[in-house]
Amino acid sequence: MVGFGQMRELMKLQSQAKKMQKELRQTVVEAEGEGGKIKVEINGEQNVQNIEIDESLLEPQNKTNLERALVRTLQEGSKAIQKIVAQKGKSMMGGGLGDLLK
Repeated sequence: MVGFGQMRELMKLQSQAKKMQKELRQTVVEAEGEGGKIKVEINGEQNVQNIEIDESLLEPQNKTNLERALVRTLQEGSKAIQKIVAQKGKSMMGGGLGDLLK
């Protein structure tokens, strides 16, 4: 049976989770590839916000290389934002679920 203290703790965690979601929406990571010729912005919800590609890469003969570079840059940005999400999640859980699991 869940006690009053545990309910209060659950409500606190829910409030913290909502706050974290809002912060993550506003957190944006920029990843660069091909020496800065490709720039990708990804927010904390892992949504791509923007992609910039230097015109020099838009030649038909560069198609395959551009596709590969874009994938690498997106992966790099995704990994960076995942680290931030994990860190924020860890700090939110700070004390953990200790009292809730008793």
